[in-house]
Amino acid sequence: MQLGQDVLNDLGIATAREWLIGDGRGGFASGTAAGAHTRRTHALLIGATAHGRLTTALLRLDERVQVGAERFDLATNLHRGATPDAPHEARPAGHLLLESFRDDPWPTWRWRAGGTTIEKSVFMIRGHHAVAVTWRHLDGPPARLHVSPVLVARNPNALVADGADLAGATQGVPGRVRIESLAGTPALTLWHGGAFLPAHVQQRGLVYPADRAFAPPARGRSRTAAAPAEASEDGFIPGHLEHDLPVGGAMHVVAAIEDDLFRALAVEGRLGTPPPRTLAECVRYLEQDELARRERWMRAAISGADFTARQAAAAHGGPGEALARRAAPLIDAGEPWVARFAAALTDGLIERDGRMTLLTALPAGAERGAETLRALPALITLRAFEPAREVLRGYVEYLNEGLAPESFDPESGRPRYGDPAPALWLVHAAEMLARRSVDQELAVEALAPAIESIMQAYRSGTRGGIRVAPDGLLWSGEGEAACARPELNALWFHALVAAAQLGRLTGRKESGAFYLAWAREHQKRAVEAFWDEKRGCLFDSLTDAGPRAGIAPSQLLAVSLTPPLLPPPLAVRLVATLERELFTPLGLREASSASVAAPEWIGPFITATLRVYKRSPGAQTKVRGWIETLRAELDRASTAHVPASFAAPRHGDAAARPRGGAPTPGEWPQPVSVLAAAELLRVWIEEIDRAEVPAPVG
Repeated sequence: MQLGQDVLNDLGIATAREWLIGDGRGGFASGTAAGAHTRRTHALLIGATAHGRLTTALLRLDERVQVGAERFDLATNLHRGATPDAPHEARPAGHLLLESFRDDPWPTWRWRAGGTTIEKSVFMIRGHHAVAVTWRHLDGPPARLHVSPVLVARNPNALVADGADLAGATQGVPGRVRIESLAGTPALTLWHGGAFLPAHVQQRGLVYPADRAFAPPARGRSRTAAAPAEASEDGFIPGHLEHDLPVGGAMHVVAAIEDDLFRALAVEGRLGTPPPRTLAECVRYLEQDELARRERWMRAAISGADFTARQAAAAHGGPGEALARRAAPLIDAGEPWVARFAAALTDGLIERDGRMTLLTALPAGAERGAETLRALPALITLRAFEPAREVLRGYVEYLNEGLAPESFDPESGRPRYGDPAPALWLVHAAEMLARRSVDQELAVEALAPAIESIMQAYRSGTRGGIRVAPDGLLWSGEGEAACARPELNALWFHALVAAAQLGRLTGRKESGAFYLAWAREHQKRAVEAFWDEKRGCLFDSLTDAGPRAGIAPSQLLAVSLTPPLLPPPLAVRLVATLERELFTPLGLREASSASVAAPEWIGPFITATLRVYKRSPGAQTKVRGWIETLRAELDRASTAHVPASFAAPRHGDAAARPRGGAPTPGEWPQPVSVLAAAELLRVWIEEIDRAEVPAPVG
């Protein structure tokens, strides 16, 4: 995406466009096209411990440029306003000097000040908690650049109530400065090509209006503000960097929470042989390395998406069979939706505790087992079999009494168990990977035994009251909390079918026949027990006291998974009820009265809609209309990613027409959902029928 001066000079619109990039280890940089931070989680460098605990190490690098006798602030910061009618104001307001912003291949801004054009670019150094920032002089008279690092040293979801307790101790040598902040938080090292002038300056009253719109009551108020509506914090500036920018010159800053960053990069062979002697040359090598990595991933993603789209077109039959055989690609490098969602997946794909995993909510950093394994099929859709295999292996190693971890402790890394869903999603992803990759060794040696252990543990009963009850349904919980839930039983039905399929793939025909017969019996019992004829949906749950009425997006799993749990007549009614009660093109509400909608359920809803209406031309047209509406809102809200939620349109407003202008506080979208991107990627490649000349939906 590229934005021009007309958008960037409007602070509300420019701050609504957000960007985020990951470092492959659970750390991130994120912000807005305007340069201003509107969330507590916006920062130039958020680092993670080995187990995933996050720390905001560097909030920003504020820049000023001097051209002749004139000085211009290029940074944009939001401070507490003077009145309730003006809750925040920009001081300084460098966005007024912005000429352009683009996010490809990474965030890049261009200012025009005093006749000089300055370009700033930001990229993260993959595999390290480090960010590289470059300012380039493009044209006009020479200038002098002043850069001020702003520190907060906090959890990304907290606020620093008073920055005075930040130590700000600096240790500097030419070209490098190390800054200590708080005890227990990592030191920040800055490599630079200028001069560092120590200081001790506070930035008072920084505010984050997007958090005020959605923030829940603060937890652990030891270092957080009292109420979201009044929340502000103080940043700390330990000094300033200065550097002359001649015509065509550049200034580089690399910020990291690793003291030996460049030694490690040299050992990895990422700086060439022999390693360069200047920071500028090091950054050039790192830029080339990151560009090459992105190009490899995107080239493989497009190729894999095209292969899968051809398979899907052939499976859909009709015109799709001829389309699947055509010489021209169905999906090529100009297909923006695949590029967008594939890039989002790479930001979530990280190494943690010596294993690979997929984070589904950024930049929160917490690993959620059910969501990770639910998102995994998107990698398989791209035929990214190796990372999918590694994520699965990591979860298989943590299986305990048939349960897969629901999360991991960010302090110790210990797995937490209790939710029955992660293991069932593991079965779903494992069968899909084994079938599509035709990896017999993986299926026989790793996946089949793991799936068998899950099925037998659930059949016999395991911790947390998870068991197949005498009524044939999967129950969970103990005492008064014991219940059978429809989404878990839809997953259990699919797991039985998947176990049957895996038995067939591995030559265990008797086992496959057993699980298939069991699946049919379970399907019959589940439909009888869960269908709420009066409301045209499934019951929320079954308890010892009887069924509980309710409706939720997760009921889609009874239709969207293959094969579906519900027979066609009931599936049609369920989809119609969900569309009437919960659906918007921006996502599904959790309940009819909910004020936000989650895009993560759009993919399953599209799958279910196309299935129940037999992929008719009318259904395809309807679905494409929803996608176009969502596309317009995504372009309005984010530069590359999918927000975790949107403010829901009015109840019953299925059209939800795209809106122009800046969002109001209640409309501000929430941080990134890799799960939503994964679901949208899967449905766009595998479910949407492609015409001979694809429509420009993306």
